[in-house]
Amino acid sequence: MKVLPKMVEEVGGKLLWQVPSLGQPVGQQAADEILGAWYPSHKAFLSLKEQPSAAESFRLRELCVSEAVVHRCPENIIPKK
Repeated sequence: MKVLPKMVEEVGGKLLWQVPSLGQPVGQQAADEILGAWYPSHKAFLSLKEQPSAAESFRLRELCVSEAVVHRCPENIIPKK
């Protein structure tokens, strides 16, 4: 999916990683893939749906993603390399 990184970049963000999910020990969340993204601000994150590539990104998402969950985490506690 090449449209998602483009949309994230349009708000000044970065797609940091994208990995397959191979299962989970507890819970019922059927995740096939997990993505990590950084945004310069919460306002930038909320403006995703207003970006030029948003319509195409959300159209493609509707075609291939049955369930999506978004979690917002505070940047100051995310481990750095």
